[in-house]
Amino acid sequence: IHFGYVDSWMWSGHRTGILPLVGWIYGVDPGPEWLCRFQILLVSLGAIPAYGLGRIVIGRTLGGLAGMLLYLGYPPLAAIALQDYQDLVVGLPLMMLAIWQSRRKKTWPFVATALLAMMAREELIPMMVLVGLAVPGSIRQRLSWAAKATAVALLYSGALWVLGLSFSGYDNPMMSHTGDLFLQWPPQWSRTPDEFRNFYLPFLQPLHFLAVLSPASLLPALGGMFFHLTAPAHGGVDAHWRGHIHHMAPVALFLIVATIDGVGLLVKASRRTGRWRTPLLALAGVAGLAVTITLARPWMNFMGLSLQLWPTTTVERAPEWDLAEMIPADAVAATDTWASLTIANRRYAYTYDESLRDKLPGAGIEALEWILVNRKDRKWLRAATRATGAEIIGESQDYVLVKLR
Repeated sequence: IHFGYVDSWMWSGHRTGILPLVGWIYGVDPGPEWLCRFQILLVSLGAIPAYGLGRIVIGRTLGGLAGMLLYLGYPPLAAIALQDYQDLVVGLPLMMLAIWQSRRKKTWPFVATALLAMMAREELIPMMVLVGLAVPGSIRQRLSWAAKATAVALLYSGALWVLGLSFSGYDNPMMSHTGDLFLQWPPQWSRTPDEFRNFYLPFLQPLHFLAVLSPASLLPALGGMFFHLTAPAHGGVDAHWRGHIHHMAPVALFLIVATIDGVGLLVKASRRTGRWRTPLLALAGVAGLAVTITLARPWMNFMGLSLQLWPTTTVERAPEWDLAEMIPADAVAATDTWASLTIANRRYAYTYDESLRDKLPGAGIEALEWILVNRKDRKWLRAATRATGAEIIGESQDYVLVKLR
C-alpha cells in the first residue's frame, strides 16, 4: 500500500531476488509484527558467520566469541534491525556470510553466498565487488577475489537487466536511489554538524572506532557512506535515529567487519609483549565486554527496550489494531499512512491520503467498503459518515471505523 510503488515483482521500489522466499515466510503469519520478528531473527543469525570470521581473524574460540560480541553488541545494528522491515537490512547477515566465506578462501561457497546477498537488494551489487579487495593477502590475491566477486555481480545484474527490460513503473530500479548521484552532479554535502555528531559518530560506539585500523575492510562502505552524506534533504535517506536509517545498514556491517579485523591486528601486535601478552589480552577482553554492557543501557532506553529472560509481548496495544480486526479479510479497506500497518496484510488495502489516488486514479470513497479514518482528516470523515448506508462500527480517541457498504 506504499505510495508510488507498483504491485509487481518489485518490492519497495527495488529488485529483490529473495522476494518469493520472504513472501512464502510472510505467509506463515501475515502481518507487520511477524515480518519484524523475521527480520530480527535473521539479523541475529548473522552472529554465526561473525563468530566464524572472528575465529579466522582473531583466532581460536575466544576470537569467535569476540566476533559475536562485536556483532550482537553493536547498538546501531540493533536500532536498524528493530525498524520496519527492509530488504536491505535482511541482506546484512547474508553479506556477513559471504565475507566469512571469502576469508575462508572457499571459492564456490563465496560465489553462492555472494549471489544470495546481492539478491537481497540491487544496491548491494557494487559493494560485493569491493568485498574481494578486502580479502587479506597480496595485491594479486585481492584482485583475484575481486574478479570472482565482479563475475558474480555482472552475471546477476545482467539477469536483472534482462528481466526488467519490459518494466515500467515508479523509477528505474537498476539505478534506485543511487541514480540521484548522477542526476545531480557534482554531488553536494547535505548533512549538518549536528547530524554528524548525533547520528554518524555513534556508529563508532562502543568499540567500533577500531575499524580505522583496517581501512581495506572499510573500502566497501565508502560508496554507501558517500551516497548517504550527499543524498538530497528529505529524500528518504534520513540522518536521525527516528527516521529511516536502513540505508546505513551496509555501512554498519562493514564497520563491524573492519572492527573485527582491527582487533585481529591488535592481537597479532600483542605478540611483541612477551609474557605480558596473556594478561593484557584478558584485560582488554574484559574491558571491551564492560564497555559494551555499560553503553547498552542508554541505547536500550532510547529504543524503548527492557531486559527479559524470555521473549514477551507488550501489554500495551493501540486500539486501532482492534478496530482493524473488525474489517472482513476480503474487504476493500483504507486508512491513513499513520495507521497503515493495521491493514497492511490485506490484499485490497490502500492509504486514502496517498496510495488510493495512485493505484486507483480518479476513484474516491465510493471504491471502498470499509475505512478507518483519522478524526483530523475532517474532509474524509465527513465523506465517510455521510455516505449512503454508512455505519459507524467502532471508535477510538483518534480514529473512526466506518462500514461503507
